[in-house]
Amino acid sequence: MAIVTSLCVDTAGAPASVYPQLLDVGAEQRRRLYWQCAVVFFASSVRCNPGVKHLFYTNDEAPACWGGSDYRAFLDKLGVQTLHLPFEEFCPPAQFGTEFRNAFYKLEVLRELARPGADEASLLLDSDCIWTQPAPALLQLLRQPETLLLLDAEPDAGPDTKIHGLSRRGIGNLYRQLDPAYPVAVPHHYGGEILGGSRQRLAEVDAEVRGLWQRVLHNYPSAPPRFESGRSLFDGDEYLTSFVYNRLLQPGTDASPYIRRIWTSYRNTNVRATDLALPIWHLPNEKNQGLPLLCRRVLNPNSTFWRTDPANLARYLGRFLGVPQPLWQPQRLLVLATKLPRLLVLARRLLTRPHPLATG
Repeated sequence: MAIVTSLCVDTAGAPASVYPQLLDVGAEQRRRLYWQCAVVFFASSVRCNPGVKHLFYTNDEAPACWGGSDYRAFLDKLGVQTLHLPFEEFCPPAQFGTEFRNAFYKLEVLRELARPGADEASLLLDSDCIWTQPAPALLQLLRQPETLLLLDAEPDAGPDTKIHGLSRRGIGNLYRQLDPAYPVAVPHHYGGEILGGSRQRLAEVDAEVRGLWQRVLHNYPSAPPRFESGRSLFDGDEYLTSFVYNRLLQPGTDASPYIRRIWTSYRNTNVRATDLALPIWHLPNEKNQGLPLLCRRVLNPNSTFWRTDPANLARYLGRFLGVPQPLWQPQRLLVLATKLPRLLVLARRLLTRPHPLATG
């Protein structure tokens, strides 16, 4: 069995991508942030899942050295296998979408996990996830041949509740345009942060995704299919993979007892006290907040991170990541301090920007 994450960087000549949570971050700093996420992800998993194989897929071949630390060497010392994998087959055409293009890299990874000879079971997670405690029941579930672990990203959304301007019914309308016989009128929106299961089930998903990808590119050669909100089917991998997940003959297994998408920004938070009982947190807001701070501790072999008992690891991690209290913890104030210089630069730009009606 393998626990897996990935890192995809924009390559020279490839279409630029928009990263909505990192809009004010340059390419090299963004690259460093994703490497920091990967370091924390694998360190937390090794602490919680000793003895399990860990695989790291990336298209990044450049040295990954910052602050005197070689991140590749650190992962190698942890026992993580770093595997180079180009971003080729599932890179969307330039005109098909601008957001989260690197998320489609996970489909390249899925292809590898589904190949004959791959591990009998794999768990593919986003790098901004973190393990908080051992989860033997989850690992046992993944070893069952019929398991396909999926997460409903919007479990409380009604059929017509609009999220980012799009409802589940609206998603279903486009799915039926792509396939008039599509069997689900109001599909679930499955998150891309987790996909796990037996190699056979992953191969089933891979085959369906490949077929859909080829069919859409053939039928829409110059412009992508769009939802009623104007968003493209390729504005993130979740619309494409949800098309597949909702029509599988053998349904997936609910991942919500093990993982949740937790928002920890100061304007938008859904943190719950019960999150401390979850073995995996997905923390999209923490890529440039708590996770870089944690990375410093992870890279220090003498830090409290490595001395904390696994039974208490969730509370230790939560002090940096805003779980269960999103702001009033000392380590969270350090997050604000690290962001202050960038906030001052942005404020200065806004204050010195010429008024649109000003004349020279």
